[in-house]
Amino acid sequence: MKKHYTIQVVPEGSTRIHSYRIARVWVKLFSWLLCLAAVLLCVFIWKFTEINVQLASSWKLKADNEWLLKRHAEYEAAFANLDSIYSIEEQIQNILSTYFEENPGEFRSILDKNLHISSKKVQNDVDFEAELNMNKINLEVFPNMLPVIGGVVSRGYAEDHKAVDFVSSSNDPVHATASGRVIFAGSKDDLGNMLEIEHDNGVKTRYAHLSRFSVRNGSYVKKGEVIAFMGNTGYSTGSHLHYEILLNDVPVNPERYF
Repeated sequence: MKKHYTIQVVPEGSTRIHSYRIARVWVKLFSWLLCLAAVLLCVFIWKFTEINVQLASSWKLKADNEWLLKRHAEYEAAFANLDSIYSIEEQIQNILSTYFEENPGEFRSILDKNLHISSKKVQNDVDFEAELNMNKINLEVFPNMLPVIGGVVSRGYAEDHKAVDFVSSSNDPVHATASGRVIFAGSKDDLGNMLEIEHDNGVKTRYAHLSRFSVRNGSYVKKGEVIAFMGNTGYSTGSHLHYEILLNDVPVNPERYF
C-alpha cells in the first residue's frame, strides 16, 4: 500500500519536471486540521451572534430601567407633595372646627365635599398610572410632549371644554405629540381645519383651528413631526390651537400627559 503522494510540477517554458513526495499521513493531518478550523469558525460565529443578541437585550433592559427609575422619582415627588397637601388639609380642618363648633352639621358638610373631591382626584391619578403602565413599552406612541413650542395655555380642561387651548403666533408649527396615523384631515364644523391622529392602545389626539396642514389623511407621522400650522379657522376669536386627547373615544385631560 502506497504511503506517499507524488506531486509533479512543470514550469512554463521548461521541460524539466520537479517532483515532490508527500507522506499520506501529512495529507490526512492537513485535512483534519482544515475540518477542525471550519468547525471552530462556525462555533465562533454562533457564539459571537449569541453575545450580540444578549448585549442588545441588556441595552434595552438598561433603557427600561432608567425609564422606570425616572418615573419612580416622579411618583416619590408627587407623593411627597400629596403628604404636604394632607398636612395642610388637616390644619385647615382644625382651624375650621374652631369656627364651626356651634354648627357641626355645616362643618361636616364642608368636609364631605372636600373628601369627595379628594377621592375623585386619587381615582384619576390611579387611572393615569394605569395609562402610563399601558404605554411605557413604547413612548413613541404616548402623547407626553407639547404640541406647540413656546405656546401659552390660554384655556384649560373643563367639563364644558374638554381640551387645552394654546395661544401662539399665526402659522407657528404644530407638532405631533406621538407617532401614529392621520385618520382625519379637513374641516370640522366649529373646530375649523382639524387633524386627528390615531395612536396605539386606543389613544387619539386632535388638533383644531389650524391654518393649513403639512400631512395628508392616511399619512403616518412620527412624534415631534410638524403636522400643521397655527390658525384661526372655525369658531375662533384669535390664532390658537385647540388640542384634545381621547382614550377609547372618551376625552381625557391633556395636562395629565405633559
